Amino acid sequence: MKYRVYYMLPDWFGTGIRGTLPTVRDLDQTHVFLREVDALDLEGVFQRSQGEVWSPNGEARDIIRSKRLNHTSMCVGDVIGEGDKLWVVASVGFTELQP
Repeated sequence: MKYRVYYMLPDWFGTGIRGTLPTVRDLDQTHVFLREVDALDLEGVFQRSQGEVWSPNGEARDIIRSKRLNHTSMCVGDVIGEGDKLWVVASVGFTELQP
């Protein structure tokens, strides 16, 4: 499956990493689309979005900077999308965002 990956913008990072959920309506103000990832499930997206996997030698540095981001590895508060569904990475597992 193909998943969309959205990372938290720096202004939201401190809020999101503490577990506050973004709203679907305001996602473009708290997160930015980073890339698409092919994976079997959400856990696969998380694993493939760790810096040591997708940017072991700093390959993602330019794209991270161009998107106004500060983190390379997916973390709590980042968002995964598939079709019309969105999930936030939680401290354990994933939380589906309601429209």
